[in-house]
Amino acid sequence: MNTFMITKLITKDWHLYKDYMLGYALLGIISAGLMVVPSYTVYYLGFIGLITVLIGSSAHLAINIVVTEKKESQLSFITALPIKPLDYALSKIIGGLAIYMVSWGIIVITTVLIIYFSHLPNGMLPMLIICAVEILVATTLLLCAGVLSGSMAVTMVTMIVLNLFFNMFIFAIAGIQSIGSNIESETAVFNSSVYTLIVAEILIIAIVIGTTIFIKSRKACFL
Repeated sequence: MNTFMITKLITKDWHLYKDYMLGYALLGIISAGLMVVPSYTVYYLGFIGLITVLIGSSAHLAINIVVTEKKESQLSFITALPIKPLDYALSKIIGGLAIYMVSWGIIVITTVLIIYFSHLPNGMLPMLIICAVEILVATTLLLCAGVLSGSMAVTMVTMIVLNLFFNMFIFAIAGIQSIGSNIESETAVFNSSVYTLIVAEILIIAIVIGTTIFIKSRKACFL
């Protein structure tokens, strides 16, 4: 494993996409701020905007950092570097997640603080964190799909499926009695159901990354 080159590739991607991620973070903060306006319409716009920014920034980064780079004839440059396919995959997966988590972290932390210090019920916090981590799971899956396939079509189909799943995921989680019944509570209730879901999501991230790394470690070439 060429740690030096992996770090250099991650740094290169950070310089390319940091402005986009910080821009998305600003849009996310604005969307979260709209949620405290005493108007259902404005609250709904803020909520939709928040989800759209989190998912949109994920898709933008995952597609451009992996698939577009290969389509723009940069493969010859990559293959000329003293790295193996595994090194390249690690730089894209770890780097992509790290870069995305800059905007993701800023947006999620800001939203948590806004909910906590505003009139919004603190019971929303567990649901917010569960959904935010699910988007992180989807980002991991999207990055890994791009790394493994290198195909725009496969990556786009994966993105569409993940977006459809997220809509069902929200309703499914809200339908869990021990979670949904506490959403409008004045106190955030972090019970065993909440912790189990968060741990399960983190395990899925680890499994997806581990599986992708295992597959790429058996590759002898970049194609």
